[in-house]
Amino acid sequence: MLRKATDADLEMLTDFRHEAYGGSRTEIAGWLKNIVGPDNILLVELPGGEKTAPPVSMLCAVPVETAGRRGIWFCGMATRPQYRGRGLMTHLLDGCIRAYAASGYEFAVVVPEASRAAARLRKLEFKDAFAMRVLNRPINHNLWARAEFDTMTVHRLMETRLRYQPGCITLPETSMNEVVSQLYHRGATIVANQRGYGIYFVREDLLQFIELQADNDHSADILLEAARERTGCTHAQLLLTENQSLFLGAGKRCGYGMIRFLQKPFPLSDVYFRLLL
Repeated sequence: MLRKATDADLEMLTDFRHEAYGGSRTEIAGWLKNIVGPDNILLVELPGGEKTAPPVSMLCAVPVETAGRRGIWFCGMATRPQYRGRGLMTHLLDGCIRAYAASGYEFAVVVPEASRAAARLRKLEFKDAFAMRVLNRPINHNLWARAEFDTMTVHRLMETRLRYQPGCITLPETSMNEVVSQLYHRGATIVANQRGYGIYFVREDLLQFIELQADNDHSADILLEAARERTGCTHAQLLLTENQSLFLGAGKRCGYGMIRFLQKPFPLSDVYFRLLL
């Protein structure tokens, strides 16, 4: 039997996701309630089971959009160990894909948890897309590098993201509020000026940028240098998408997301898909 989750399920679903993926229960609860939303969580229950019996599978299907195209982000896939290998998740995904396609949604995206999950998704006609580049870069000392720290609102972050990446696959602002809140809770810093922004964590002598957008390479370096003057870190690790123009061609390529077109395919060269959690 298939049903949508309710607020009353959140505690149970927090335990379910924690068993499947680990992590902070507080962050999981915030992720389920404020990023995904109970209405976007689908649960599979055994027919004839007790009303209090926990679901055997869960799938989150979160509405997103890019350049006016409606899509679905599938995430939070989990099946209890004793029920794995029966095709429950494959059947659930296939049914969701058909339903969303019939409702006019144009695409579905997912970030596989593991290579095994990616292989199953390919059987459902998902294809690899949105590759990333990992780039290690020394940071020059520059006392004149100017930027602000942690002053960017969520609304401004979303607007600036779209300025640099008009094809950005976006979550609703309410969801992004929780994303940014969790990033700050984990120790992230947002560095920004009129020519770009970056989101980074300090890892000993390394600034780990999970996102960096700037007018050009020089503008990006100014952001790195401002962050160095604030932290003392002399090296950065940048996570960039393959289609970003910053430091073009540099870095090691790695896989990231997958997409399935639900209607007529459209070009992906300008589509930006980067989850921050």
